Amino acid sequence: MKKVILFSLMATFQLAIAQVSMEGNKLVKEGQTFKLRDYRQAFKNEEASKTFGKARTNATVGQVFAYAGGFAIGFGIIPALSGKKQEVRNGIVYENQPSKGWTVVGIGAGLVGIGIPFAIAANKNAKRAMALENGEPTAFQPHFKLESAGTNLALSYNF
Repeated sequence: MKKVILFSLMATFQLAIAQVSMEGNKLVKEGQTFKLRDYRQAFKNEEASKTFGKARTNATVGQVFAYAGGFAIGFGIIPALSGKKQEVRNGIVYENQPSKGWTVVGIGAGLVGIGIPFAIAANKNAKRAMALENGEPTAFQPHFKLESAGTNLALSYNF
C-alpha cells in the first residue's frame, strides 16, 4: 500500500512540474525557460504546437494593426487639435481649411479596433495550446438556451 501511495505522489509531482506555463512573454516547462519563438521545443503535443503557432500569427497581425493605428493617431492628433487658422498677410485675412487630422485619427482608431480581435484570439489560442499540452479538458460545449424578452420567447444556440 505504501508503494502505491508513494508512486501516486511521485506521478502527481512529475505531472505538476512537466506542465507548460507562461511567465510574461516566456514559456516555462520543467524549470526551463523558452522564448515564444522556440515554442516547438516546449510543446510535445502536435495539436498544441499548431494552436500556439496560430496564436503567434494572430498576435503578430494584431500588433501590426495596433502599431499602425497608434502611429496614425499620433500623426493626426496635432493637426486635428490645431483646427482652423487665420493668417493676416499684407492686410488680407486668409483662412485655412479645417484640419484633415481628425480623419487620420479616425483611421488610426479603426486600425487599433481591427487589431483588438486579433489580440483576443491570440490570447485564447495560447491558453488553449497550454491546456492541450497539459492535458486539461478543452471540449467544445455548445448549448441551447430558452430566453424571454418581454412577451416573446427566444431559443438561442450558445457556443
